[in-house]
Amino acid sequence: MLGPVAHIGITVRDMDAALAFYVDVLGMEKLGEATFAGEEASRLTRMPGTVLRATYLRGGKEIKGPPLELLHFIEPATESAESAVELSHRGITEIAFWVDDIEKTYLQLRNRGVEFYSPPQLFQFAGYKAKAVYFWGPDRTTLELIQNVRE
Repeated sequence: MLGPVAHIGITVRDMDAALAFYVDVLGMEKLGEATFAGEEASRLTRMPGTVLRATYLRGGKEIKGPPLELLHFIEPATESAESAVELSHRGITEIAFWVDDIEKTYLQLRNRGVEFYSPPQLFQFAGYKAKAVYFWGPDRTTLELIQNVRE
């Protein structure tokens, strides 16, 4: 019934600040941008008068997964809640990015001011080993780095 995931969306309060983080700090590539407005946008979002800026990003040199879609509601304005969506809440709570060297990436991002939950942690399940670490992006969105560990 369904095909592959088309994209993963994150609503942000400030598109320029979000782009500075995802492009300049994380090194993602901007693929394109569009503004959606009018009757169709209002019906799609169920919010009259919607004006929505969407920017599409991709990480890495290889296209392995769907792009990241950053959404900024110009109208109605994106809420300015200060609290983060906690991992224990229902719904989408984090987006994970594969990395080749999690320790190196962790140190590079930490040195650029990125706030992490902890240092990378090693996990083993079903004969598989991985290192993972959570960190915060703009608007306290939880993001994750994950690396396969081979012995």
